[in-house]
Amino acid sequence: MSAQPSTKFKQISLVGISLGSGLVLGMLAVVAIQNFNPPNNRTDYDFIQSDLQQDSIKNGDYDSSDNPVVVEKFEGIFKQRSTAEQYKVLYNTLSQSNEQELKEWWKQSKNVERASHRNIAQHVILHNLTAINPQQALRYVDEVSIFQSNALLTTVFSEWAVSHLEDAVKAAASLVDSRRIVALQAILESRDDLSASELRSIAMELEGEEILLKLTSDQLAAQSIEEPAKSWNIMLDDDVDNSLQKESFAKIAEAWREKDGFAVLSHIYTDLPNMRFELVRAIARVDLAGALDFTRTILDENEQKYIAMVIVNEWTRTDAQAALAAALTYTPASMASYLENSVASTWSYTNPNELIENIGSISEELRLGKLESAFWQIARKNPMEAIAKVNSVESYVGNTSSILDTIVFQWSYQEPAVAAEWVIKNFAKDDPQRHDLLENIMPRWARQDPVQAFELAIAQPARSEGIELDYWVIDEITSDGDVELAKKLLPRVKEKTRLHAYIKVGAAMIAESQTEEALELGKDFEDDQRRQYYQRVLNDWARNNPKNLFETLESLPSSSVQSLAAIQLVRVNRYQPLLTDEQIERVRVYINPEDEASDGSSGILFGN
Repeated sequence: MSAQPSTKFKQISLVGISLGSGLVLGMLAVVAIQNFNPPNNRTDYDFIQSDLQQDSIKNGDYDSSDNPVVVEKFEGIFKQRSTAEQYKVLYNTLSQSNEQELKEWWKQSKNVERASHRNIAQHVILHNLTAINPQQALRYVDEVSIFQSNALLTTVFSEWAVSHLEDAVKAAASLVDSRRIVALQAILESRDDLSASELRSIAMELEGEEILLKLTSDQLAAQSIEEPAKSWNIMLDDDVDNSLQKESFAKIAEAWREKDGFAVLSHIYTDLPNMRFELVRAIARVDLAGALDFTRTILDENEQKYIAMVIVNEWTRTDAQAALAAALTYTPASMASYLENSVASTWSYTNPNELIENIGSISEELRLGKLESAFWQIARKNPMEAIAKVNSVESYVGNTSSILDTIVFQWSYQEPAVAAEWVIKNFAKDDPQRHDLLENIMPRWARQDPVQAFELAIAQPARSEGIELDYWVIDEITSDGDVELAKKLLPRVKEKTRLHAYIKVGAAMIAESQTEEALELGKDFEDDQRRQYYQRVLNDWARNNPKNLFETLESLPSSSVQSLAAIQLVRVNRYQPLLTDEQIERVRVYINPEDEASDGSSGILFGN
């Protein structure tokens, strides 16, 4: 297993591990262009340049003594049929430009409409400007979007490292972590003519030894790519964290597959547990049916289940019905069931409408759960569309109430008031499902409009069992921290909700240090309910601020409240010891025998 990188490197290395394309774009392509156009041959460039100058002369813009750049003619360059020709003409056009002309080209490049053309132009401009004024080229990198800056940094430092290595290293050292790593990789790759000790010295100076190790490992692996297993082991045994070499492992794995087939999947599973999912997907995607057939030969059950599951899930994304058919023919039957479940789960969120249309092809015991998932996905975008489809699956699952619950629950995150209105219009007051659906909506609606939600909640008929809707509104209001609003609404809660709602608000008041008012809130309950109220509220107080409750014991409004508070302090302190033994002994004095007996916890209270 490769050694783990430093914490700092973990944070920044991902910026640098995929810069190969930047180097190709910023350095190799541009440098190679220099060989396309021998100086004595008249090419398309000459005619374009001549045309540009003629246009300038006609417009009165051309001064032969100043030889200005006609930057408005980018479009002429990009009329070339191929990217290679565009590079060639652009490079030849700019290669003789002075610093001021290149600055003007840069300014005008920002107006190039097509992003691909703008990228080509800016890479070539900075390549040439770096040879003249690398500091200015580096400043221009700050003017582009963060999505372009790394590739342009690569262009600048690739050229700079060749022309003035010491200055390039010094400039790279002044960059922030992520950019420094980009610059370092560009320097190392463009100066592979240096000795190993020189490269290591640069890497150390720029705090990126791991980058050098990775590049060295990649080079060694590339030299052995004709023997993929050897390249694979080089990568495994180097001193670079495997997770930072995903691209390299993927390339070796593909070469291995081409040479020896899908057996490489087992090596991925065994050797690279932290990246096995994406690599198995990438390799299997070439031939999903063939990859799944390979898994039938795997002897280890866990390995077989995992790799087969990843394959059928990937297959489902492109052809769910074929993936399902393949899963159902797998043996033994337990594996077929496992894979069918995986296919149906993936199908439900990648193409929910198609799953709904083909739900009859899914085993009966899986249908309801997968439909709930599919309708959830549809409801995220269009709840009414989801509701309209519910009747189409009734014959496959019978009771669709849980599907409707799922849709309304999802709807409540988007438009709780609209969802509630739909429920009220479509379900009678005495329909139990009406209450269940509104219960799904209430917390989200209370968060958006607590007063309106509360009014609807108390207008609903009382239910024979379960929690009333107004409690869920009070619960959400206190959870959001609006204790004052909750206190105002408390007198109107239903009788069945009263104790639970008061406890919820009382506990919130304790958290807000409104302790006296919280204790006062419980005094009007009858004996048994009053005891329940104080037990719950004092328990919260004991858990959240035991020292404060201990200091308040003597001033509590009655001996019965003091006794209940003392019981909670002793109990909580047994598991969260914040009070000293001496303080606990003083607390126990307040516990009256009746509370001790009815609490049934003398063993806990007195450590027996």
